[in-house]
Amino acid sequence: MSIPSDNPILLARDFGPDEVCLAVGEGEIVALSAACDEAFLRALSGADPAWPGGLWLKGEPLHTQRPAARLRYAHSRCAVAPRVGKLLPELTVAENVALPLLLTGLGRQEARRRALRWLERLDVIACAELRVADLDLAEMRRVALARALVLEPAILLAEDPTEGLSSSERFHLLRILRAACGTHGLTIVVASDDADVVAWADRRIAVKVGGAEAVAEAVTEPSTEPTAEPVREPALQPAPEPISLFGHAARAMPHRIGRHARSEHRGTPVGSGSERGR
Repeated sequence: MSIPSDNPILLARDFGPDEVCLAVGEGEIVALSAACDEAFLRALSGADPAWPGGLWLKGEPLHTQRPAARLRYAHSRCAVAPRVGKLLPELTVAENVALPLLLTGLGRQEARRRALRWLERLDVIACAELRVADLDLAEMRRVALARALVLEPAILLAEDPTEGLSSSERFHLLRILRAACGTHGLTIVVASDDADVVAWADRRIAVKVGGAEAVAEAVTEPSTEPTAEPVREPALQPAPEPISLFGHAARAMPHRIGRHARSEHRGTPVGSGSERGR
């Protein structure tokens, strides 16, 4: 059982096959153990009604709702950051970020304006008209976060947001997320065992998936020498012909998508099924 929050925005009791129990306070940054993969985070957001157990989001008992109503409520308040392999190569960065808004029926001009605003907040506005193949891994990760945050959710869930980044890139990304948490009242839940992420979070919850156990631990002090990890260059793969979402002619140039090595076996492409709008 995790340490209970005085004002939980996200509460799970006997959740999933492992009967996980945890509580996340509003405005809190929580690091879960890396055993909590993208499928677990999607279920925790309320996007997967098939998972057993109790789940409350902003006091609303999602486990008692019909699947369609549960999905609508969850999608309006939670966002799971897509992995970089789910960014669409045929779209520009701005179009990738605007896509969830377009799928909700928002007009193209307003969707683009909001997308550019979040790209600026995540310090990747200079890449707005580029394609995914033109980005490095750190930029791809920030674009993926922007695509989740453009819906302005109350809770952001992300799996290994710093994986494959250098020490300086990790610091830059975490600093940006901390600022977004403060200025937008955002609650952030990340699944990672990165020592820098654990030190950055307000609290760490070690979830032992497969052992029916969830334990809360005090967050460790920030390390004086963050562990640097080698930057993994994403594999390149041919992509379809470019198209445009905003009515302008797409650039007729060859492009490739940088796909993270772990993304190939994770979930379904964004824009289909329950993943729509993520």
